[in-house]
Amino acid sequence: MKYLIKLISINILFISFSISAAEHEVKMLNMGTDGTMVFEPAVLKVNKGDTIHFKATDMMHNSESITGMIPAGAENWSGAMSADVSITLNTEGVYVYKCTPHTMMAMVGVIQVGNASNIDTVKAAASTLKNSFVVNKERLTQYLSQL
Repeated sequence: MKYLIKLISINILFISFSISAAEHEVKMLNMGTDGTMVFEPAVLKVNKGDTIHFKATDMMHNSESITGMIPAGAENWSGAMSADVSITLNTEGVYVYKCTPHTMMAMVGVIQVGNASNIDTVKAAASTLKNSFVVNKERLTQYLSQL
């Protein structure tokens, strides 16, 4: 009987977690509300365990996490060019990602998962990354200010 109660409790916990995890879509675009070469939405606030689906709405884009701009212990990702990629974020903190061929155009995005525990590290790295932008030099600063 104790085994049955324990099994039921585990199943209820699993179902509760599955129900609470949400899914979000981010489009990779040549043109969006923030201008050219953007992710839309560019800033997301999500919960631990949520899944982000990056959609190759326009071709020749990808989504790739930026080393040093994700929480410690979080997994990096690198989507293929012109292909959808989905990631589940299980570590709290701020994640900054880019479109590899359009980084110099500041095609970047920001996701906050739960508490923004690594925001100071991300902001310090952002000042260095901005030096590689040819246009839209304040885009990342504006995105981070929305957290």
